[in-house]
Amino acid sequence: MSRTGAHPGLITPRYVRPTLRQVIDEAADALHEVALQKIVLGLVAALAATLVLDWKTTAAWFAGLVAIETWGWFATRPSAPRDRRRRNYPNVAAAYLAQIACWLVLATFLWSTGAPLVQAAGAAVFMVIAAVTILLFYNTPMVFLASGAAPALGALAVLAGVEARSPAEALLLSVTLLLCGAFCVGRALDTPSTQEQQRRLNESLDAYETLAANVTDVIARTNLTGEFVYVSPSVKAILGYEPEELVGTSRWDITHPDADVAEMVEAYHRMVAEPGRAEAMTVQVRHKDGRWLWLQSSARLIFEDGAPVATIDVSRDVTAQVAAEAALKEAKAEAEAATRAKAEFLANVSHEIRTPLNGVLGALQLLQDEPVSAEGRSLMRRANDCGRMLAELLNDVLDFSKIEAGQLDLSPEPLDAREALDVVVGLLEGQARAKGVDLRSAVDGEGFWIEADAVRLRQVMFNLVGNAVKFTSAGHVEARLSVQPMGDDRRRVRFEVEDTGIGMAPEVQARLFERFQQAESDTARRFGGAGLGLSISRALVRMMGGDIGFTSVAGEGSTFWLEFEAPAATPAAPATADEAVLAGVRILLVEDNATNRLVAQTLLQRLGAQVTEAEDGLAGVRAAATGRFDLILMDIQMPHMDGIEAAQSIRGLAGAAGQVPILALTANAMTHQRAEYLAAGMNGIVSKPISVAALLGEVGRMLEADPEIETVAV
Repeated sequence: MSRTGAHPGLITPRYVRPTLRQVIDEAADALHEVALQKIVLGLVAALAATLVLDWKTTAAWFAGLVAIETWGWFATRPSAPRDRRRRNYPNVAAAYLAQIACWLVLATFLWSTGAPLVQAAGAAVFMVIAAVTILLFYNTPMVFLASGAAPALGALAVLAGVEARSPAEALLLSVTLLLCGAFCVGRALDTPSTQEQQRRLNESLDAYETLAANVTDVIARTNLTGEFVYVSPSVKAILGYEPEELVGTSRWDITHPDADVAEMVEAYHRMVAEPGRAEAMTVQVRHKDGRWLWLQSSARLIFEDGAPVATIDVSRDVTAQVAAEAALKEAKAEAEAATRAKAEFLANVSHEIRTPLNGVLGALQLLQDEPVSAEGRSLMRRANDCGRMLAELLNDVLDFSKIEAGQLDLSPEPLDAREALDVVVGLLEGQARAKGVDLRSAVDGEGFWIEADAVRLRQVMFNLVGNAVKFTSAGHVEARLSVQPMGDDRRRVRFEVEDTGIGMAPEVQARLFERFQQAESDTARRFGGAGLGLSISRALVRMMGGDIGFTSVAGEGSTFWLEFEAPAATPAAPATADEAVLAGVRILLVEDNATNRLVAQTLLQRLGAQVTEAEDGLAGVRAAATGRFDLILMDIQMPHMDGIEAAQSIRGLAGAAGQVPILALTANAMTHQRAEYLAAGMNGIVSKPISVAALLGEVGRMLEADPEIETVAV
């Protein structure tokens, strides 16, 4: 049937010709459902026919009718309950044709009498059979009207042929015809076709049954007590039950006892308060074989006269999805545990490497002021360069760990970009000269003072220039800096490094900025390095709001560039320092490593400080309790009492002794560790290996915060 209009449920009044199968189904329904009524009608017709026919003839006809109707009743019965699609259609058609033939025999008997009135009755019977057959195929209002009038018209046609018609007979015939026409017109106006509506209803039922039989989700209707009223056939594939096994049972019989009943009750109340609302939930349901499955259901309430009477829900098996989510959570937990383990490992590695490295570099730095032979100084420089390279590698690993964990923050401050470049070039000049490489720099623009993280900018510059020097065996390396005003007190900074080194082939350029990657597989063996510098540099430049890139030709060299924007800054006054910068400052040095104590004490004493040593945290707390110090340098990992406990104990001292600035002097300098130190009451951190500039900067900051300490400005 055809459905049109804005709403899919509206049925158009347009007639659509039924299919042959539909015709046979409707005829079969008529044969099966009204067989007894037709036998009674046949008995009445046979009794009436005995008035004009021999009783033996009518009795034989009626017996044949009963046999045909009985055959038809059995032939039209579906082979499965409510399943018309499984009928024996040839048997149905034969039974229907036999019934038509039986009534046509009666009409023939009546016609053969020759009496006009009896012939009229026979014509009426014939027209009725013809009309019923036509209506099976063309059940429209006009055909319905014509079919309804046809029996009367047939009878009148016979009677109209009889001569000597009286006025009374003519009037009777006219009134009869008028009444038949009025009945047919009224019937046609009342409804186009009851059969047409039934046909549409049957099609809707067939479509619903087809949908319910083929949908993969389980459709279920339950009353308000949870008893199944209907379950779709798909339950067999999902839960293993036949629908008939569940109908009449409670859904709670197959629901896991640990189900959140309170949540279900709340969902029910929400649906009552808001009719039409759908509620989704995931519960465990028992399969017929005993295992538990996860079903995700979307439920709605069915209302009648404004009151809820039932629940209808659609459920699907999400067991695999729930298992995958559980596995994902477990994997996430394992990954987080692995991350914590990695952080702890890096912290331990950092401490174990930085502690001896601090002693090595500190001793080498102090030896520079001692009388040593030229060959000895050369060896010292080589040892110092190796130590700095090791420190740089360690810093790269730690920096990358911080970036990966999102724990690295920038600290913008006024800086001279041109001076930053000069410092980087100055640090690498000796290495370039030793290789015979011409290292030069060039600057362009104006307003070189900008707001940026000085340490990180120099780190990126150092990485790019250092790589260029490392991978260039002959020729030159040129570092070019350009700072251009952009308006609104902002500057565009572009830094380029051009070299005549080994260059890179196109196939290896794509992965250059990946961590632990270098251009060639043997690059690390030939030139050293962990392959982290460029990855860290890109991350730092992007944190500055810029980008980094390069061009390269294998065997001819490369040009790396970075570009970012920064606010303009006011030039800072130059700092002054001398060897007595810490003159008169009383410092308590708490350090368990004898070498590091010696290096730190020597360095601080050369700067004019008065240094008192403590071998562990307990000794440090006892010394701090005397109140004789302006500053405390505190190591973290120590026996008996670590630096955090010692700092907390010192902060618990009464009077000025508990307010002395504490500076963490430690190899454990990762971001989360710094936060822990500050939370323990420390005022700052200097990481090992100790940098004189970093140490003086932090000491100066501590002393500037305490105006009672008199010292030279740092």
